[in-house]
Amino acid sequence: MDVYVVYLFVATATPLFLWHDHRKLALWQIPFIAVMWLYVGLYVMGDLNPLAHLIFNIVFVANVVFAHVAAFRIYAIPFIRRERERRRLYRESK
Repeated sequence: MDVYVVYLFVATATPLFLWHDHRKLALWQIPFIAVMWLYVGLYVMGDLNPLAHLIFNIVFVANVVFAHVAAFRIYAIPFIRRERERRRLYRESK
């Protein structure tokens, strides 16, 4: 549970960093974060049944996948585009 809570704090701060440049991604992540906080509250109160554990763990995994897709879209795609452009310019200069 401690790794989950650490990830939750990181995930909670992520929309703040994305808000200026990638507002749509930040808005898409907010419901996932709200559900994860709900899970923590229910876990602390002891009100979870096995189905709730399954549902909330699926939401957690979905948020992790979403975060990786967003990171790829934000960092890797622009890098790949720059490298392709650099290679194209290099080939044209020969």
